[in-house]
Amino acid sequence: MQDEQDRETQPEEGTPPDGSAAEEASRSAVPIGALGTREVLVSLLGVMAAKAWEGMGLVASMTTGKVEKDLESARLAIDAYAAVFEVLRSRLEDAPRREMETLLTNLRLNFVEKSS
Repeated sequence: MQDEQDRETQPEEGTPPDGSAAEEASRSAVPIGALGTREVLVSLLGVMAAKAWEGMGLVASMTTGKVEKDLESARLAIDAYAAVFEVLRSRLEDAPRREMETLLTNLRLNFVEKSS
């Protein structure tokens, strides 16, 4: 029951972050060394998705606060997401795997739209 409540209050993985989500994450940060390999890779997927959104100019840069389009950076982030996801695919439960597949599809569709 608590897990369901936690999921309802957390933003969907890979969605463009807002300030409150970033603030919450900083308060509950866990040292990367304390995470297992799978958890580190899943976290990396979130970072790559965020960098892809940034590169497509759909969200402001986490460092500068400015919206800047860098399609080469977005392409690299999407390709990295796809490669890491392929390694994890068979090691994930169905629901998280489907969410990550959907996110990858959304990233790719948005990239095509922003590239044309």
